[in-house]
Amino acid sequence: MTDLAPNWWPLARLGEAIEALALDAGLIRDPPTDPLVVPAAFALEDVPRWTEWAAARLGVEVVDVETPASAIDAVLASGGPAILLDDTAEGPGFFALAGRRRGGVLLLDRQAHRRRVPIAALRDRLVEPVAAEHRAAVDELLDRAMIQPRRRPRAAAALLHERLQAERIGGISLLRAPASAPVWRQMRLDGGLRTLALIVAAFVALYVLEIAGWKVIGEGVLAGKVDSGWLLGWMVILLTAVVAQTASAWCEASLAVDLGRIMKARLLAGALALRPDAIKRSGVGQMIGRVIDAQALEALTFNGGIGVLLAGIELVFTAWVLAHGAAPAAHLTLLVGWLALTGLLGWRYFVRMRRWSGERLDMTNALIEAMVGHRTRLAQDRAARRDAQDDAVVQRYLTTSAAMDRASIVGVTALPSIWLFAGIAALVPAFAGQPVPSPVTLAISLGGLLLGQRAFGGIAGGSAGLARAAIAWSRVRDLFAASRGGAVTVNRRTDGIADEDRPLIEAEGLMFRYPGADRRIVDRANLTIRHGEKILLDGASGGGKSTLAALLTGLETPTSGLLLLDGLDKATRGDAWHRLAAAAPQFHDNHILSGSLAFNLLMARSWPPTSADLADATELCEELGLGDLLSRMPGGIEQQVGETGWQLSHGERSRIFLARALLQRASLTILDESFASLDPQRLGQCLAAAISRSQALVVITHR
Repeated sequence: MTDLAPNWWPLARLGEAIEALALDAGLIRDPPTDPLVVPAAFALEDVPRWTEWAAARLGVEVVDVETPASAIDAVLASGGPAILLDDTAEGPGFFALAGRRRGGVLLLDRQAHRRRVPIAALRDRLVEPVAAEHRAAVDELLDRAMIQPRRRPRAAAALLHERLQAERIGGISLLRAPASAPVWRQMRLDGGLRTLALIVAAFVALYVLEIAGWKVIGEGVLAGKVDSGWLLGWMVILLTAVVAQTASAWCEASLAVDLGRIMKARLLAGALALRPDAIKRSGVGQMIGRVIDAQALEALTFNGGIGVLLAGIELVFTAWVLAHGAAPAAHLTLLVGWLALTGLLGWRYFVRMRRWSGERLDMTNALIEAMVGHRTRLAQDRAARRDAQDDAVVQRYLTTSAAMDRASIVGVTALPSIWLFAGIAALVPAFAGQPVPSPVTLAISLGGLLLGQRAFGGIAGGSAGLARAAIAWSRVRDLFAASRGGAVTVNRRTDGIADEDRPLIEAEGLMFRYPGADRRIVDRANLTIRHGEKILLDGASGGGKSTLAALLTGLETPTSGLLLLDGLDKATRGDAWHRLAAAAPQFHDNHILSGSLAFNLLMARSWPPTSADLADATELCEELGLGDLLSRMPGGIEQQVGETGWQLSHGERSRIFLARALLQRASLTILDESFASLDPQRLGQCLAAAISRSQALVVITHR
């Protein structure tokens, strides 16, 4: 039996283990200057929040995983790095999963050294607390069924596995590079660069085998030595080439999946980090165009980049083959000139494609905006004027499309074919001189020309893909830029435990203005909010109250000044800021999503919800006067609501927005005009629930 004791860490050393795992996996290069110290008062329920904070300090992302007990082998086989909580009689602790090797897993011992243990031993240790609850019932069932002793272990394992299907194992925290990390770094950590090297090696081997096949069959035919031995050698080379090509295709597919996952995560992180006002200023058509470009960027970048890379390798082999052919000087000069001509025509094609893409997206945007406002256009625009505007847009698109097609025909389609004729023409002077090229050198030159034609075709196709990717990048690069996180700069408090004597919010000289605007919305504001305080913020419309709420909840970043939440700034807290500060924005900035009412209420908590979460949400709905709504709904709190489900009134929506904010149980809750649509009776009822359910509360009203 495997002894896991040397690999078991006490909870007090969690910070040390996270640092060791991050270093071992290459997520960080150097240990932090300030070690991660676990606070004295620390329990298992504090681990997720503290682990997220500690990972953010290291520039690492942590993902909490909950898996069915029967599927935990797949999680362990992923190799981590991960923290696996393990509560034993010795006290709460954990294992540090560092990797996998030969059917086992690698755990870091308490000296941060890797030790291999069987995956079954670790699985049994983690599953045992859950399995123990069912083992007695399984034994009783086997006794009543009078199963023979020799069959009992197998039957017990099968029954236990079946019962564990419904049980879930938590306490698993995966460490990984954040989505905002550079793409090359994420590719390196995921083994993508190694896969790319394998692709290049496979193609180099493929070209070597192809040239070797030419040599074998060419020498045999030209020398009149075609026999079974020559044919057998040629067949072996072909079969080896098939293996190399298959391996390359498999590596390409694997690399495409990894790159696609990284790009999608980066784009999603950027989309979630976009400024709300920037999203509001974008039209529906622009957003759809951006979605199309984001979807195309991944495939175009991969296919175009791989195509150009492999074509470049082919050009190297082309130059080497032509250098041994019948007209080496003429062909190498032609090769350099043709490469320059390809670059020139490729740039011309890129310029025209960029202009065409702009016209296409502008036309798409105009079409969608016109469809959205179709009734308004019918009422306000004269038919002749409306048609003339549409015709002008279509005509510009057709003109730029024709120009791009002409550039495509010359630069992408015709150029590789013309290369072959130009190369054959370059052989003419060689026949006019002495000595006349031999059949072998002539065959080498023809083979090099064919290889060059394929290389230039790959460059043309790959460059077209890269051109489209560059155009798509110009439209989505703000998403990539928005996903970059800030550096950790402040470390005044690490345990996140509330202190009633310390301010919850501290703001000094807080200033904010929207990009491109001259006027400051918030100008040198000083503010202190303590734990448990209830504050009413009243003022005229346009005075900056909602903007201040966005700053306090982390939706906006101050232009200047100091803003601390529970002793830490936004750069230090990262996304954890939103767990401590929640808000119910104004009605027009809030939304009911298509889904169950429970999802709309509990979307800020973990999903799927527990029975306690559902009970808490139902109780709050009763407090807010939504009990009649729940009783009318056939599905109760699980009823589908939103655009395709149960329709809600204005007042019901307002109270659901209020409940959503209160159910987050944040240290600070801000309610922005949440009571505007309620009658006096409902207002008093909802205000009482907000006061009793919140810790620190700020209620914003407008005059």
